[in-house]
Amino acid sequence: MGMRLPTAVAFLLGCGIALGQTFEVASVRPSASIVGHDGTFTVDPVRYAVRNATLKRLLVEAYGVPYGQITGGPAWIGSAEFDIEAKAESRSTPDQMHAMLKALLVERFQLAVHTEKKERRVYELKVAKDGPRLGQPGTGNWRFHGDLNEFARILAIQLTIPLLADPSMPSRASGTPVPVLNQTGIEGTYDFRLDLHSDITDPFTVWQRALQEQLGLRLEPGRGMVDYLVIDRAEKIPLEN
Repeated sequence: MGMRLPTAVAFLLGCGIALGQTFEVASVRPSASIVGHDGTFTVDPVRYAVRNATLKRLLVEAYGVPYGQITGGPAWIGSAEFDIEAKAESRSTPDQMHAMLKALLVERFQLAVHTEKKERRVYELKVAKDGPRLGQPGTGNWRFHGDLNEFARILAIQLTIPLLADPSMPSRASGTPVPVLNQTGIEGTYDFRLDLHSDITDPFTVWQRALQEQLGLRLEPGRGMVDYLVIDRAEKIPLEN
């Protein structure tokens, strides 16, 4: 008779998560109070600390999908808030931290998810006719560091945030973001700043102008296949703290 694996270990392996991709120690607890925002994340190469984050917010972080592309699951995943204190065995990259967060959510919330592709309206991020200009950091007040796939995901949210005449005033995203698909074919990591000051408050017009004039990129409307994260199961009480 073969040796029986512990339930949690077997479940992680069944989800394709290697044992080396787990935190050395971790605590997951319901937050003492509900604050009703996106949570506070404190992350370095060893420590992963979260305060007042919903499970849906944690899925956004772990899987890199926006809120509008997470479906299914019980209603509490978008309202109940949790605190996490976790430590990696050694210094880890951001991708390794995300893999460990996935494993932690599977283990503690008995999370089961799958992905589905759906065709929907999108914006396609493409190279403008005069070619890209990504090598110059720029001097604008909006800064980005990362690859263009990540930039496309952030841009989808930025397009829902109204631009105000007074940039010091707070402005919140409104509505479900239209996905932005990176179709530039450009690889690598970039660091650039954009100047978004404008007398125009329509976010699409402002971003389209900044993309073309400062980065040599453009947005085109279209239809595309978008990945959705579907929650099949989640238990509210975290296990094994």
